[in-house]
Amino acid sequence: MDAESLADVAALAELWAQSRPAPRGHNRDVVDVVDALSQALRRDRVDAFLAAVDGLDVGFVVLSRGPLLPLLDEPTVAIEHLFVREECRRQGVGRALIARATTFAEQGGAGQISTSVPATGRDGQRFFARLGFSPFVVRRVASVAALRRRLVPEPCLARDATVLRRRSLRARSRAISLRASSGV
Repeated sequence: MDAESLADVAALAELWAQSRPAPRGHNRDVVDVVDALSQALRRDRVDAFLAAVDGLDVGFVVLSRGPLLPLLDEPTVAIEHLFVREECRRQGVGRALIARATTFAEQGGAGQISTSVPATGRDGQRFFARLGFSPFVVRRVASVAALRRRLVPEPCLARDATVLRRRSLRARSRAISLRASSGV
């Protein structure tokens, strides 16, 4: 990797660290972050672009190329991560990064650009909606452990007793209403 590329990866690592919540009780060394990002960017179909204002790196976008869904053939570019420093937002940096992603998609023959926005990220939702992104799917996530707990059959004696009690009350209620309607 040449010096310019290494400087770009170091700048990306600094911005990446700013975009992530501070880890609890674990400080990652900048060298570790640079190494991890270098490896990620060497992957086929992953690219990153930096945005600078007056010589200062202020944001980045990480893109990947592939189909929108595994069974679709049309090439798509996915915005995997978009970040702009807080103090540089609302100045067109995000739009410029999306414009770069659009050019990248056109050059690669992709017909669509996708992104995932956290459901709780109102600003991100609004930003992408204003640019014309519309909902495509709702992706739900569960940990394997939580899902496994819910899939294991549980003894439901209390629930079964409640259901039986409800059924017997319904049957008694019907019998009483039938007797009352028949005049007995």
